Amino acid sequence: MKKNKSLTIIMAALLLGFAWQIRGSGTSDPSVVAVLFLLFLSVNYSPRRKFGLFVFGLIALSFNVMRTGWGTFISQAGLPGIIPGYLPPDMTIEVPWWYGYSWLFVVGISWMGIPSLLFGGYFFTKKSYSWKDVTVIVVIFIAANYLLSFIVEPLIPLLAPEYYKGIYLTGISDRSYGSMIGNLSTALAIIPVLLYILYVKKDKNLFKNSLAAMLIFAFSLSVANVWRPISTLTGVAKYGGWSMWEYTSGLLFGGFIFWYYSRIPEKELKETDLPVDLKYERWNPVFKFLLLAFSFYRLVLYGIGEGLNGAVRKSLSALGYENSPLGESLMLATVVIGIILYALYFTGKIGKRFAQKSFREKSLIALLVLLPLHYILFATHHILEGNLFLWQKDNIAVWTDTISFAIVETYLIYLWGKMNTETQ
Repeated sequence: MKKNKSLTIIMAALLLGFAWQIRGSGTSDPSVVAVLFLLFLSVNYSPRRKFGLFVFGLIALSFNVMRTGWGTFISQAGLPGIIPGYLPPDMTIEVPWWYGYSWLFVVGISWMGIPSLLFGGYFFTKKSYSWKDVTVIVVIFIAANYLLSFIVEPLIPLLAPEYYKGIYLTGISDRSYGSMIGNLSTALAIIPVLLYILYVKKDKNLFKNSLAAMLIFAFSLSVANVWRPISTLTGVAKYGGWSMWEYTSGLLFGGFIFWYYSRIPEKELKETDLPVDLKYERWNPVFKFLLLAFSFYRLVLYGIGEGLNGAVRKSLSALGYENSPLGESLMLATVVIGIILYALYFTGKIGKRFAQKSFREKSLIALLVLLPLHYILFATHHILEGNLFLWQKDNIAVWTDTISFAIVETYLIYLWGKMNTETQ
């Protein structure tokens, strides 16, 4: 399927803008961002032998685990010479305008460190990696993170003196303080991993692509924070500006990362299309099923369950009900029913026609189904509150999400029709 690179980049930007914003809306989860991204990546770059349910599930899990929190860094961003940053929670203590941007850049490196090794580097490297390599990398990262936390903590009073003296020592809040330590140590912990890859494994390709993915994400998360001072200047309410920061973060990341992929020469893409060297396919069928079932859970079921829980909670709140166990019950039912269906699929009892399709086709079908599902979960409480199509400054992110969803879903339907035409 021949790609229009510019159109692909635009669609990736809109898709990730939508995904990242609903992640922060309370009706989604970071794993949803990962699955939508990975499926779109597969639609555009399959067939690749490294693409599969297990590796995709591993990336979704790693992206979820790496959430170390970002405290209240978004409030600390300003505009040079126009508006300073402020320290929460009372927003009366001024800090330099660049504080929020710099700390969110650190957050971006922290969050994307391990995931970028997989989708940024592993997918497009010319070398194979075994379970031994994975174990060494994980041990290096965990050990470095632990040791660096002791080194980083005494640096925080020097790096953020206003927060340390005005908020932390006074007992007003310690949220950002803990996030500063966690994010900075986690971000720095990826350095020895990258050095191991570069000098021990001698894999410049994985080093380069992983570093690029990390920097793109960190840049996007940071630069998009311009919405904080913009929302103050324009009168957009706090959550309107916050939501547009999230949307713009995803928009920039989706566009730039697919632009980066589009620059990889076709010859290099072919050279990096190596078999998966983890050899989990050779495992005992029972262990293989458990591994793939867990991967399916992390890639698909976990995000749906969290989305259902959030959508039900917000919808009941819109109707005046609180503290209902319905959301948790639906979340549990989703997992149980989903695993049962996957077991039937794994044993060939159902889905035989689907099983015969290529991984690219499966990815496109999954994306066509999951994208509207997550939009519905996001939009339900807005419909009940009557503000889905209400144009006001505080509602701008709802409109951008809705428009982005409609455009991308239409594009996916077009791709589906084109794929079917080409296979006939």
